[in-house]
Amino acid sequence: MSGERSIRLLVTFDCTHPNEAVLSQLAKLLGAGGLDLTGLYVEDEDLLRAASLPGLREISMSGQEAALDAARLAREIALEAAAAERAFDLLARRLAEEHTLFEHRFLVARGHLGEEVDRAAAQSDFVVVTRALRTAGLRPRLGRSYHDLMRRSKQVLFVNEPWASGSAVVVLHGSDAALDYADRLAQAEGLRLVVALPPGEPAGSGALASLLASPLASRLASRLPPRAVRRQLDDRREQTIAELCLREDARLLIVPDDDDLDWKELLLSLMDKLPCSLLKLA
Repeated sequence: MSGERSIRLLVTFDCTHPNEAVLSQLAKLLGAGGLDLTGLYVEDEDLLRAASLPGLREISMSGQEAALDAARLAREIALEAAAAERAFDLLARRLAEEHTLFEHRFLVARGHLGEEVDRAAAQSDFVVVTRALRTAGLRPRLGRSYHDLMRRSKQVLFVNEPWASGSAVVVLHGSDAALDYADRLAQAEGLRLVVALPPGEPAGSGALASLLASPLASRLASRLPPRAVRRQLDDRREQTIAELCLREDARLLIVPDDDDLDWKELLLSLMDKLPCSLLKLA
Protein backbone atom coordinates (compact mmCIF):
# COMPACT_ATOMS: atom_id res chain seq x y z
CA MET A 1 0.00 0.00 0.00
CA SER A 2 1.11 3.54 -0.59
CA GLY A 3 2.58 5.30 2.41
CA GLU A 4 0.45 8.34 1.58
CA ARG A 5 -2.84 6.53 1.99
CA SER A 6 -5.02 7.21 5.02
CA ILE A 7 -6.48 4.02 6.54
CA ARG A 8 -10.00 4.03 7.97
CA LEU A 9 -9.53 1.94 11.11
CA LEU A 10 -12.43 0.92 13.35
CA VAL A 11 -11.69 -0.18 16.93
CA THR A 12 -14.51 -1.86 18.86
CA PHE A 13 -14.43 -2.53 22.57
CA ASP A 14 -15.11 -5.70 24.49
CA CYS A 15 -12.61 -4.38 27.00
CA THR A 16 -11.78 -0.81 27.87
CA HIS A 17 -8.05 -0.71 27.14
CA PRO A 18 -7.13 -1.11 23.46
CA ASN A 19 -3.59 -2.25 22.90
CA GLU A 20 -1.56 0.76 21.79
CA ALA A 21 1.39 -1.31 20.56
CA VAL A 22 -0.84 -3.39 18.31
CA LEU A 23 -2.53 -0.40 16.69
CA SER A 24 0.71 1.48 16.17
CA GLN A 25 2.38 -1.55 14.61
CA LEU A 26 -0.71 -2.31 12.53
CA ALA A 27 -0.79 1.15 10.99
CA LYS A 28 2.85 0.79 9.95
CA LEU A 29 2.33 -2.69 8.51
CA LEU A 30 -0.67 -1.51 6.49
CA GLY A 31 1.45 1.24 4.98
CA ALA A 32 -0.76 3.95 6.41
CA GLY A 33 0.47 7.49 5.84
CA GLY A 34 -2.37 8.63 8.06
CA LEU A 35 -5.15 7.23 10.19
CA ASP A 36 -8.84 7.94 10.30
CA LEU A 37 -9.58 6.23 13.58
CA THR A 38 -13.05 5.45 14.94
CA GLY A 39 -13.70 3.97 18.38
CA LEU A 40 -17.02 2.20 18.95
CA TYR A 41 -18.72 1.10 22.16
CA VAL A 42 -22.10 -0.62 21.90
CA GLU A 43 -24.59 -0.49 24.75
CA ASP A 44 -25.99 -3.97 24.28
CA GLU A 45 -29.77 -3.67 23.91
CA ASP A 46 -30.27 -7.41 24.34
CA LEU A 47 -28.53 -7.34 27.71
CA LEU A 48 -30.50 -4.31 28.88
CA ARG A 49 -33.79 -5.91 27.89
CA ALA A 50 -32.87 -9.16 29.62
CA ALA A 51 -32.13 -7.24 32.82
CA SER A 52 -35.70 -5.96 32.91
CA LEU A 53 -37.21 -9.45 32.89
CA PRO A 54 -38.37 -10.77 36.28
CA GLY A 55 -36.50 -13.48 38.13
CA LEU A 56 -33.17 -13.33 36.30
CA ARG A 57 -30.00 -13.57 38.38
CA GLU A 58 -26.38 -12.80 37.65
CA ILE A 59 -23.35 -14.85 38.73
CA SER A 60 -20.04 -12.95 38.75
CA MET A 61 -16.67 -14.47 37.89
CA SER A 62 -15.92 -14.61 41.62
CA GLY A 63 -19.01 -16.79 42.09
CA GLN A 64 -21.18 -14.16 43.77
CA GLU A 65 -24.86 -14.19 42.84
CA ALA A 66 -27.26 -11.23 42.72
CA ALA A 67 -30.49 -10.12 41.08
CA LEU A 68 -30.01 -8.66 37.62
CA ASP A 69 -31.11 -5.07 38.16
CA ALA A 70 -31.83 -3.01 35.01
CA ALA A 71 -31.06 0.40 36.56
CA ARG A 72 -27.78 -0.78 38.06
CA LEU A 73 -26.80 -2.46 34.80
CA ALA A 74 -27.49 0.75 32.83
CA ARG A 75 -25.24 2.72 35.21
CA GLU A 76 -22.47 0.15 34.94
CA ILE A 77 -22.64 0.15 31.14
CA ALA A 78 -22.47 3.95 31.08
CA LEU A 79 -19.38 3.85 33.32
CA GLU A 80 -17.77 1.23 31.11
CA ALA A 81 -18.47 3.31 27.99
CA ALA A 82 -16.94 6.38 29.64
CA ALA A 83 -13.83 4.38 30.61
CA ALA A 84 -13.53 3.08 27.04
CA GLU A 85 -13.75 6.62 25.67
CA ARG A 86 -11.04 7.88 28.03
CA ALA A 87 -8.75 5.01 27.02
CA PHE A 88 -9.47 5.66 23.35
CA ASP A 89 -8.78 9.39 23.60
CA LEU A 90 -5.44 8.70 25.30
CA LEU A 91 -4.56 6.19 22.61
CA ALA A 92 -5.57 8.62 19.85
CA ARG A 93 -3.32 11.36 21.22
CA ARG A 94 -0.34 9.01 21.27
CA LEU A 95 -0.96 7.64 17.80
CA ALA A 96 -1.36 11.19 16.46
CA GLU A 97 2.32 11.74 17.24
CA GLU A 98 3.29 8.96 14.80
CA HIS A 99 0.86 9.41 11.89
CA THR A 100 -0.07 12.36 9.70
CA LEU A 101 -3.52 13.22 8.30
CA PHE A 102 -4.86 12.00 11.62
CA GLU A 103 -8.54 12.13 12.57
CA HIS A 104 -10.39 10.35 15.35
CA ARG A 105 -13.85 10.05 16.86
CA PHE A 106 -15.55 7.92 19.52
CA LEU A 107 -19.08 6.63 19.05
CA VAL A 108 -21.47 5.14 21.57
CA ALA A 109 -24.34 3.22 19.99
CA ARG A 110 -27.25 1.37 21.56
CA GLY A 111 -28.60 -1.68 19.76
CA HIS A 112 -27.74 -5.25 18.89
CA LEU A 113 -24.00 -5.64 19.28
CA GLY A 114 -23.34 -7.49 16.02
CA GLU A 115 -25.56 -5.19 13.95
CA GLU A 116 -23.98 -2.00 15.29
CA VAL A 117 -20.44 -3.28 14.75
CA ASP A 118 -21.31 -4.45 11.25
CA ARG A 119 -22.85 -1.06 10.41
CA ALA A 120 -19.74 0.82 11.52
CA ALA A 121 -17.44 -1.70 9.81
CA ALA A 122 -19.06 -0.96 6.44
CA GLN A 123 -17.44 2.49 6.55
CA SER A 124 -13.97 1.18 7.47
CA ASP A 125 -11.01 -0.41 5.70
CA PHE A 126 -9.86 -2.47 8.66
CA VAL A 127 -11.56 -3.53 11.92
CA VAL A 128 -9.89 -4.23 15.26
CA VAL A 129 -11.89 -5.95 17.99
CA THR A 130 -10.29 -5.89 21.43
CA ARG A 131 -11.36 -8.88 23.51
CA ALA A 132 -10.43 -9.72 27.09
CA LEU A 133 -9.91 -13.42 27.71
CA ARG A 134 -10.77 -13.35 31.39
CA THR A 135 -12.79 -10.23 31.99
CA ALA A 136 -14.11 -7.43 29.82
CA GLY A 137 -15.43 -5.02 32.38
CA LEU A 138 -18.26 -6.83 34.16
CA ARG A 139 -19.76 -8.80 31.29
CA PRO A 140 -17.52 -10.31 28.63
CA ARG A 141 -18.98 -10.58 25.14
CA LEU A 142 -17.87 -13.45 22.94
CA GLY A 143 -17.12 -13.87 19.26
CA ARG A 144 -20.60 -15.04 18.28
CA SER A 145 -21.68 -11.41 18.31
CA TYR A 146 -19.42 -10.84 15.29
CA HIS A 147 -20.92 -13.46 12.99
CA ASP A 148 -22.03 -10.92 10.35
CA LEU A 149 -18.68 -9.15 10.49
CA MET A 150 -16.92 -12.44 9.75
CA ARG A 151 -19.01 -12.82 6.60
CA ARG A 152 -17.99 -9.45 5.21
CA SER A 153 -15.08 -9.20 2.79
CA LYS A 154 -13.23 -7.19 5.39
CA GLN A 155 -9.91 -7.46 7.19
CA VAL A 156 -10.62 -8.03 10.88
CA LEU A 157 -8.11 -8.39 13.71
CA PHE A 158 -9.40 -9.88 16.97
CA VAL A 159 -6.90 -8.89 19.65
CA ASN A 160 -7.07 -11.15 22.69
CA GLU A 161 -5.61 -9.43 25.71
CA PRO A 162 -2.85 -9.55 26.61
CA TRP A 163 -1.34 -9.19 23.13
CA ALA A 164 2.26 -9.76 24.20
CA SER A 165 1.87 -13.49 24.87
CA GLY A 166 2.93 -16.26 22.51
CA SER A 167 6.09 -16.57 20.45
CA ALA A 168 4.93 -17.22 16.87
CA VAL A 169 2.87 -15.91 13.98
CA VAL A 170 1.02 -18.82 12.38
CA VAL A 171 -0.28 -18.28 8.85
CA LEU A 172 -2.62 -20.76 7.19
CA HIS A 173 -1.54 -21.58 3.63
CA GLY A 174 0.68 -19.43 1.52
CA SER A 175 -0.79 -16.58 -0.50
CA ASP A 176 1.68 -13.77 -1.14
CA ALA A 177 -0.43 -11.27 0.81
CA ALA A 178 -0.77 -13.53 3.86
CA LEU A 179 2.90 -14.48 3.86
CA ASP A 180 4.07 -10.90 3.42
CA TYR A 181 1.89 -9.66 6.26
CA ALA A 182 2.94 -12.55 8.54
CA ASP A 183 6.62 -12.07 7.75
CA ARG A 184 6.61 -8.33 8.43
CA LEU A 185 4.70 -8.76 11.68
CA ALA A 186 6.94 -11.60 12.83
CA GLN A 187 10.03 -9.47 12.19
CA ALA A 188 8.56 -6.39 13.84
CA GLU A 189 7.56 -8.32 16.97
CA GLY A 190 10.57 -10.67 17.06
CA LEU A 191 8.41 -13.78 16.62
CA ARG A 192 8.84 -17.08 14.81
CA LEU A 193 7.05 -17.43 11.47
CA VAL A 194 5.11 -20.70 11.00
CA VAL A 195 3.48 -21.51 7.64
CA ALA A 196 0.72 -24.14 7.91
CA LEU A 197 0.33 -25.94 4.58
CA PRO A 198 -2.96 -27.45 3.42
CA PRO A 199 -3.53 -31.21 3.69
CA GLY A 200 -2.57 -33.40 0.76
CA GLU A 201 0.47 -31.35 -0.31
CA PRO A 202 3.62 -33.16 0.92
CA ALA A 203 6.75 -31.10 1.29
CA GLY A 204 8.39 -30.47 -2.07
CA SER A 205 5.33 -30.95 -4.26
CA GLY A 206 2.13 -29.23 -5.39
CA ALA A 207 1.21 -26.06 -3.57
CA LEU A 208 4.42 -26.10 -1.59
CA ALA A 209 6.56 -26.23 -4.73
CA SER A 210 4.62 -23.27 -6.13
CA LEU A 211 4.98 -21.46 -2.84
CA LEU A 212 8.72 -22.00 -2.69
CA ALA A 213 9.09 -20.90 -6.31
CA SER A 214 7.35 -17.56 -5.74
CA PRO A 215 9.46 -14.37 -5.50
CA LEU A 216 8.05 -13.64 -2.06
CA ALA A 217 8.97 -17.10 -0.74
CA SER A 218 12.47 -16.70 -2.14
CA ARG A 219 12.80 -13.44 -0.25
CA LEU A 220 11.46 -15.12 2.90
CA ALA A 221 13.92 -17.98 2.57
CA SER A 222 16.86 -15.63 2.05
CA ARG A 223 15.93 -13.40 4.98
CA LEU A 224 14.69 -15.82 7.61
CA PRO A 225 15.63 -19.43 6.80
CA PRO A 226 16.02 -20.48 10.45
CA ARG A 227 12.73 -18.96 11.59
CA ALA A 228 10.33 -19.59 8.71
CA VAL A 229 9.19 -23.12 9.50
CA ARG A 230 6.60 -25.15 7.59
CA ARG A 231 4.01 -27.40 9.18
CA GLN A 232 1.77 -29.85 7.32
CA LEU A 233 -1.90 -29.96 8.28
CA ASP A 234 -3.52 -33.40 8.27
CA ASP A 235 -6.88 -31.73 7.64
CA ARG A 236 -8.52 -28.32 8.03
CA ARG A 237 -10.72 -29.14 10.99
CA GLU A 238 -11.03 -26.69 13.84
CA GLN A 239 -9.34 -29.05 16.31
CA THR A 240 -6.34 -29.62 14.02
CA ILE A 241 -5.76 -25.88 13.54
CA ALA A 242 -6.27 -25.17 17.24
CA GLU A 243 -3.76 -27.87 18.23
CA LEU A 244 -1.19 -26.44 15.81
CA CYS A 245 -1.56 -22.94 17.27
CA LEU A 246 -1.24 -24.22 20.83
CA ARG A 247 1.73 -26.42 19.96
CA GLU A 248 3.53 -23.53 18.20
CA ASP A 249 2.69 -21.07 21.00
CA ALA A 250 0.97 -18.69 18.58
CA ARG A 251 0.49 -15.02 19.40
CA LEU A 252 -1.42 -14.49 16.16
CA LEU A 253 -3.19 -16.77 13.69
CA ILE A 254 -3.61 -15.34 10.16
CA VAL A 255 -6.24 -16.95 7.94
CA PRO A 256 -7.08 -16.32 4.27
CA ASP A 257 -10.41 -15.53 2.69
CA ASP A 258 -10.93 -18.97 1.12
CA ASP A 259 -14.14 -19.81 -0.75
CA ASP A 260 -13.40 -23.54 -0.55
CA LEU A 261 -14.09 -23.64 3.17
CA ASP A 262 -16.54 -21.90 5.48
CA TRP A 263 -13.79 -20.00 7.28
CA LYS A 264 -16.31 -17.65 8.86
CA GLU A 265 -17.96 -20.36 10.92
CA LEU A 266 -14.63 -22.02 11.59
CA LEU A 267 -13.11 -18.79 12.88
CA LEU A 268 -15.92 -18.23 15.34
CA SER A 269 -15.24 -21.66 16.81
CA LEU A 270 -11.49 -21.05 16.88
CA MET A 271 -12.02 -17.76 18.71
CA ASP A 272 -13.76 -19.66 21.48
CA LYS A 273 -10.93 -22.21 21.73
CA LEU A 274 -7.73 -20.24 21.30
CA PRO A 275 -5.95 -17.77 23.56
CA CYS A 276 -4.09 -16.18 20.60
CA SER A 277 -5.25 -13.22 18.54
CA LEU A 278 -6.66 -13.83 15.08
CA LEU A 279 -6.49 -11.92 11.79
CA LYS A 280 -8.98 -12.61 9.00
CA LEU A 281 -7.79 -11.36 5.64
CA ALA A 282 -10.19 -10.03 3.02
